[in-house]
Amino acid sequence: MLLLSNCASFKQNRWLSAHQKELSRLANSNLPVEQKLDGLVQDYVKFMHEDLKFIDPVKGVKYVKKYHDQNRASMEKILRESEKWQGSLGTIDKIALGVRTVQKPYIRDLIDLGPKFKRKYKQYAFALELGSKITGGLTKFAGKELF
Repeated sequence: MLLLSNCASFKQNRWLSAHQKELSRLANSNLPVEQKLDGLVQDYVKFMHEDLKFIDPVKGVKYVKKYHDQNRASMEKILRESEKWQGSLGTIDKIALGVRTVQKPYIRDLIDLGPKFKRKYKQYAFALELGSKITGGLTKFAGKELF
């Protein structure tokens, strides 16, 4: 039993490290803001898939908290850049971005996982705060509330 626990802990730490590296890379890169936002949401979808595998809600909450604590600064940096960029777009560009956004390959997963994640963690406001910010950055254009 102890060996299985250590293996699970090792796997979770490996996941968290990969998320931290990816989000830091995105936040500090010179990529276009839309690509940064895409990368952020793709990483968040991957994180939600991982988290929803936890049967024990206490372990799931710990994983969510670690993810958010480790990555808050990178995620917020990307979201601030995205908000500034989106605010500078003209009407035609906003419509084009909305069309591109609803066609993104990760949108279906986000729509499916968002409500499951919200139900699982509805009593944990910190878990929903960044999730709402991330999906809010996309849904301004898609016209649908995901969280």
